[in-house]
Amino acid sequence: MSFPSIIANVVDLKAGQILLPGFVQRKDDGLYVNLAALESGHPFAEFAQTVFAAGARFDELDYEAFLDLVFLWEPADIDRALLDCKRKGRPPLLRIARDVVAFPSERRDIYRGVKTGADGKSAEYLFEPIELEREEDDPAMPGGKRKSVERLHPDFDEFVAALWDKGVRFGIDAKAVREAIARDQAARLTIAAARAPVAGKDAGIDEQTNLLHRDDAPRLLGNGRMDLRHYRNRFPQVGAGTRLFKKVPRIAGHAGWNVDGKEVPPPIVKDFDLGTLAGPGTKVVREGAAEYVVAAQNGFLDIDAASGQISIVDKIVSREGVSMRTTGDLALAGDDYEEHGEVQEKRVVEGHNMTFFADVFGNVLSDGGRVGIKQNVSGGAVHAPNGAIAVDGAASRALLEARGGEITVDRAEGSMIIADRVRIGRAVNSDIVANEAVIEHAEGCTIAARSVALQNASARRDVPTRVILMLPDLTPFADQRKALESGRAEAGRKIEQLSAALQALAAQPDMKTYAAMAPPIKAKAIALNPAQQAQWETLLARVAPSLRKAAALNDEMRSLREYIDGVGAELAAVAQAKKDSALGIACRIEAVAGDTQVYARQPVFGEAPLSNLTPKPLHKRLHELTGNAQRLFAGQQGSFEWQAPVPEDS
Repeated sequence: MSFPSIIANVVDLKAGQILLPGFVQRKDDGLYVNLAALESGHPFAEFAQTVFAAGARFDELDYEAFLDLVFLWEPADIDRALLDCKRKGRPPLLRIARDVVAFPSERRDIYRGVKTGADGKSAEYLFEPIELEREEDDPAMPGGKRKSVERLHPDFDEFVAALWDKGVRFGIDAKAVREAIARDQAARLTIAAARAPVAGKDAGIDEQTNLLHRDDAPRLLGNGRMDLRHYRNRFPQVGAGTRLFKKVPRIAGHAGWNVDGKEVPPPIVKDFDLGTLAGPGTKVVREGAAEYVVAAQNGFLDIDAASGQISIVDKIVSREGVSMRTTGDLALAGDDYEEHGEVQEKRVVEGHNMTFFADVFGNVLSDGGRVGIKQNVSGGAVHAPNGAIAVDGAASRALLEARGGEITVDRAEGSMIIADRVRIGRAVNSDIVANEAVIEHAEGCTIAARSVALQNASARRDVPTRVILMLPDLTPFADQRKALESGRAEAGRKIEQLSAALQALAAQPDMKTYAAMAPPIKAKAIALNPAQQAQWETLLARVAPSLRKAAALNDEMRSLREYIDGVGAELAAVAQAKKDSALGIACRIEAVAGDTQVYARQPVFGEAPLSNLTPKPLHKRLHELTGNAQRLFAGQQGSFEWQAPVPEDS
């Protein structure tokens, strides 16, 4: 049904008409809200109230946009909508309706009262067919009147305006209402529902590391079982720059709305100053809008349980020792650790740089750092691959392993010591594997190395001291030489084949003619007449495939000659590497004071290198090495010095 527009301008404004506010633009296809012109507050809500108070309504209303503009959108929502329009390259206009038209009382009266809950949470409406009885003058009828019944049909836009006047202003279920109007049947429906407020969130803390809590409970394994050997987190420790926690800003809630259009505010959210939680050794860092408490130095966490303030101290110093009662096994993430108590048997300590001021009976595993033991290692093991181990006291029945690193021990007895460089004051009945071993006094030891320097060597209870000098494996050099020479010979044969092919091409009649004629023609020593020029071009066409083939053969021969030249350089490099392989292989014993034996041993084809063996197989192999080795010395007194000869190039 069509009703006149009630929009006018200032000059022609009449009673019952309205003016459009500055943020509403009228176009040929309807009314648009200029989002860029909206001021703070809810100016569109005031405009809507003006329309309905004037006895008018919106025609072809976009009810979803209507709710947004009247109730839901905050300035941030409008800003997002403006940004979306800018990104899509379209003007910041939102169509709200086709027009504002009159809403006459005879239409307004067809809408019944609405039942609203006392709490404003919902509203019900009774839809039923509407009939209007009319009387018209008709002289032909008795009494001169004729009665008629007209079916009236509600309209959604009118429904919104009528319910606004009846106090239902928010949350109309547009789809349900339109479907009820279309059915034109009696039905009581819930036609509007309130929107509950959305609670915000208080400002809080988001932990950025799992090391913030000291937890002495048993650690949980991936299969759900408990690891009774480890506490979950005994010594929380972090490195400089580690983010400890982040402030989670408070998030404001969103207001709710009752169906009568009254705002329901969300609960108030709380805030705090992050700086109150940053203690010594930490700092507050701001990155964009985010705030973090960050460790300002390497160290260990110290949390004040009362205030929640967190600090970072330089390093952890434990005086309780390592046992199941105190710490369980330890897996340390910090750079430095000091332990003043004993490490009990079977306990494991993992870390980087570690210093132990008491005896170690358990196992110490460094990830390549420095391990210092001020007293003794007894029955335990210390591993520091590519690191350093220093034992100021004695190593007794212990395993010290620093493959690729260095080990220094004052005294070793019944121990296995493996490293790149080994320094021992006194070694008794011990197995030692190294590249370089320097020992002041060795008794009944087995030493396998490239370089050995002993001040004093003797037996221990009829067990001699054995030195096994590990000579280089020369097989790879021979294999490399053989492969290079074979490749060079094959390249020579190939060159001969290519040369023969070139000679065969050159012997072809056309190629001979080309070879004879091409130089003077190119030098312009011969002037060709047109007939001769045609014959020459015909010849060029015939020899072109042969010329291309000859060029390819020459390129291949050139590559092969370059390869042969390179083989010579590679053979020289292999020869030099073979000579260098024995450099540094030497033994010097200043004083032999008991049964001492020195061997030189070439590797056996196919056997695993000593550096690849675990301790038990390594011990067995060490005591088998002399069986197929060259004995250089055997005696009970005197001295010994030997330098490995330079391998001959063959």
